[in-house]
Amino acid sequence: MSDFRINCFKAVQYVGYLFILVLWAVAARAEVVEDIDEQLTGAAEKGNLPMVKRILEATHVLSPETINAALFAGVRKGSRPIVQLLLDRGGDANYRGDNGYTVLIQAARDGRANLVELLLPLGAEVNATASETNETPLILAAKRDRRDVMDLLISAHADLEARRNDGMTALMLAARGGHQMAVHKLIEAGAEINAQLEHGATPLMLAAQHGHLGVIYVLLAANADLNIKASNGATALTLATAHRHNEAAEMLRKAGAR
Repeated sequence: MSDFRINCFKAVQYVGYLFILVLWAVAARAEVVEDIDEQLTGAAEKGNLPMVKRILEATHVLSPETINAALFAGVRKGSRPIVQLLLDRGGDANYRGDNGYTVLIQAARDGRANLVELLLPLGAEVNATASETNETPLILAAKRDRRDVMDLLISAHADLEARRNDGMTALMLAARGGHQMAVHKLIEAGAEINAQLEHGATPLMLAAQHGHLGVIYVLLAANADLNIKASNGATALTLATAHRHNEAAEMLRKAGAR
């Protein structure tokens, strides 16, 4: 009986030892996976193409989240080769990062025309909206005067009248920012030239308020309504005058503004 008890005790010890070994192996494996995740994302963030290649070639199983986190990092870095590798490995062309941007929104915001060109044919949603602001790729591109990106998005049938949370359209933002060529592109594409914010402001009013002569010229040439009134009675002319943009006010008067 005593031998039986001793053998049982040894068996329990052995099983316990095996269990500890299994737990250790699982923990070690998790640590390795975590290290690979961090290494891949870190390499993409730095634009280290050789390192990204080595990790992808050496690691046969990577989670979708790992691939997509590295993809987003590669987009932010602006590395087309890295982004291409990660897309080929299963990266999601509509992945959304922690900042609420899809990879296409991020690429458009940063003026990465080469990445926008890569992502659109792969099904990236051209009218995706940022989680917090409702900005589309075109809105952000117009706001930042990313004209090459705008061309690609417009060709992909981006919504010209999409509005972010405050009601601003791509044309309004381009006009307010003084981006003359961006304004011209949007008008040529068919953007509503007299679109109004909730309080009645138009692209012409926004340009006049900031004294952007080139934008005012483009809007006037496209027959923007000179005398639309905002809810407070302001017009493009009164705004230019109130903000002491004398050349803008004179341009508007000559065009028939009241």
